[in-house]
Amino acid sequence: MGAELVFNKKFHSKVAALIKVARSFKARDATGLGYLAYALSEGEKSVLNETVDDKPIKILAKANRHPDDFWKWIDRQPQTDVQRSLIQNAIKYRNTGSARDRSVLQAAACLAVTDMLPGIFQPAPINEIFPYWIAFDNHTREGRRVLSDVARDLHISLPQLEWAGFYFEGSQTNADIPSKWWERYCRWHFKKIGLPAEEAHLLWEPAKPQIMEALAEERRNLRNELYKWKLANLEQIESLKKQVDIFIAHISEVPRDQLDLF
Repeated sequence: MGAELVFNKKFHSKVAALIKVARSFKARDATGLGYLAYALSEGEKSVLNETVDDKPIKILAKANRHPDDFWKWIDRQPQTDVQRSLIQNAIKYRNTGSARDRSVLQAAACLAVTDMLPGIFQPAPINEIFPYWIAFDNHTREGRRVLSDVARDLHISLPQLEWAGFYFEGSQTNADIPSKWWERYCRWHFKKIGLPAEEAHLLWEPAKPQIMEALAEERRNLRNELYKWKLANLEQIESLKKQVDIFIAHISEVPRDQLDLF
């Protein structure tokens, strides 16, 4: 998807790019591999399982310690036009984000030149009511409070509850491509916090309704605020929708000037 995104300095073009990403199947191999490599570079040797799949994790863990050497190696690899587009974007942003973000970026670049790139597909659209309570996870003050309270009341580990919430709810997408690296990372993380992956649903199922109930007021407030904002900006929203639709319909004719966006 990263190689096919087309946008320019216009705001509606960036919205169109985000919509195309949101509508597509998600590929999580780079995230899973990058997280595993980052964990290993931080001394978590338990990510290794003595199989041939340990090799890319070790390579990328080393890349985290010597990023300049890694990017020089990547740049020397034979590349198709699609691969080159992805690699050049990765190189451009190689120093941004957190250390774990950079590990994911390096994993994406490595997979781009050593593995078959996944195809880009769009699943059938779904019309489900958005579960606003999910927005209040452990990255928010309200979410941290509720998760802590529920963990205390149910006498369960807070890290286990936080991870189960992310795994079963926060990380869900409309559709994704099977990813061995994402699944391996998730299973490793379950093991790290002492919660067998096969039993995680037993912890989450009784906790979920209590979390939803505790966040009911926050959910209503968020939904109402968004609805009021929508009503106050209907004309601008409709205009933006038209601009986005036109942009997507004529996307092949759009000049690519991503390098000079900001």
